[in-house]
Amino acid sequence: MVGEGAVRRTSMVLGCHAVEVGRARRAVRNNLRERPARIVDLVEQCVSETVANAVVHSGSEIIVLVVVELPGRVRVEVVDGGATVSVPRVAGESGWEAESGRGLFLVDVLTDAWGTHADQAGRTVWFEVGTG
Repeated sequence: MVGEGAVRRTSMVLGCHAVEVGRARRAVRNNLRERPARIVDLVEQCVSETVANAVVHSGSEIIVLVVVELPGRVRVEVVDGGATVSVPRVAGESGWEAESGRGLFLVDVLTDAWGTHADQAGRTVWFEVGTG
């Protein structure tokens, strides 16, 4: 178990292909195996949504997945080298009848906090889940 005050950071480089979503899910499940199952399931679902979003929308060649275990929470960052001018949106803004676009809505509902920022590396979508 990650002790009080301990920080554990893991990262992996993914190709920008749909098969990488499953690889990211497995890595998160393995990295968080000491956490309660409900936390692992929740983080795994949100990783699936954010990595899939990067695969579909970024136009990037690689995606970097970063998982940071902090006291009382887990923070995940999905970084892609794609568009820095567009802003990810939740499904309500694109219509509920759309065939896709609900991923960030799920992230919004399931996490304690989430957001995006752009810098020289590209776009980062992050979220945090409390573990208490």
